[in-house]
Amino acid sequence: VPSKDTDGHGTFLAGLAAGSAFPLQNFTGAAPMADLAIVKLKPAKKYLRDYYLIPEETVAFQENDIMMGIKYLRVTADRFRRPLVILLGLGTNYGSHTGTSPLSQVTQNYGGFFGIATVIAAGNETGLAHHYAGRFSADTSFEDVELRVGEEEGKRGFILELWSSAADLYTVGFVSPGGERISRIPILSNNETRIPFLLESTVITVSYQLIEAGSGSQLVSIRFDRPSPGIWTIRVYNTQFLTGEYHMWLPVHGFISDETFFLRPDPDTIITDPGNTAAIITTAAYSHQTGGIYLHSSRGFTRTGAIQPDLAAPGVRLPLPDYQEVTGTSFAAAMTAGAAAILLSWSAYTPSAPRINTSIAKAFLIRGADRRNSIEYPSREWGYGTLNLYNSFLSMRS
Repeated sequence: VPSKDTDGHGTFLAGLAAGSAFPLQNFTGAAPMADLAIVKLKPAKKYLRDYYLIPEETVAFQENDIMMGIKYLRVTADRFRRPLVILLGLGTNYGSHTGTSPLSQVTQNYGGFFGIATVIAAGNETGLAHHYAGRFSADTSFEDVELRVGEEEGKRGFILELWSSAADLYTVGFVSPGGERISRIPILSNNETRIPFLLESTVITVSYQLIEAGSGSQLVSIRFDRPSPGIWTIRVYNTQFLTGEYHMWLPVHGFISDETFFLRPDPDTIITDPGNTAAIITTAAYSHQTGGIYLHSSRGFTRTGAIQPDLAAPGVRLPLPDYQEVTGTSFAAAMTAGAAAILLSWSAYTPSAPRINTSIAKAFLIRGADRRNSIEYPSREWGYGTLNLYNSFLSMRS
């Protein structure tokens, strides 16, 4: 092919999911007899990178390209009349965290097709303080959210999103590290308010979307352009009250430095999109050596309380040929994708086997998952347990 994986991430995923056996190095992929169809995504366009203030060295892709890649895989599977496992080892904090983005809808639609299973990584956001969960009481008019902005973000910037339920409305104001105050920005029809600060070089752009098309929720997009380093205060005003709940997310790790975070973060609801989609298999990561959950494995549930992740798979210091080791939920998803491939292959080529789609494969894997007496399931960290394909087949037989 006229291309090369210069990043290496996709090649590692392919090796773990379906790599051939290397007996001398004690390595084999999860489904070593599977064939591979691989899509290499082109980098995101410059105007999108500029708008989202993405650092130049950061790898970033476009949602529509991912959707076209999935379509190509579906067409390829149809052409060869093969079952298909779609593996996505990527995610974003932009979106409703309820599985309503265009990419989520594509994976949701494929979830009902027999002979197709979709496996997606939960993300690696735990411990990075990128999520804030707010809750107003009925007698509270505003709440201050403190955000620490690092030196790296001061050179460029970032976009932060606020999401509420369909019944609530919020507006925002700001206090800069230097003490400059921006009062409550009103909601106007289709408005985008640009705020240049007088005492600092910062420009903040606030966009209110009263009803976001996919989720029906309010979306407030806040773009910080060259924000001054220090402690920023986002004052969130209660404009229409019912539940009093709202959420804020910073960009994912790699799109923002470790020096930028919420001072009072919430550790839950940090699965990256499209991992919040219902009809997919979302995978957390744990250590097969210690039995503990991976430190940064993203915790559920979705913003609306749906159960994600579905289960956890080995994803810490996984050995690869040439004595390499990899860690992360993407690699746990690769292990789960291999298990799903074995399920689909068994279903396709065994006359007495049931037909399997993503929902059925997920149910089989959940029923066979190992569970501990000390953990209450479903769990925000573990989902319904840890991957055990052999036990899934035993549960089918029984």
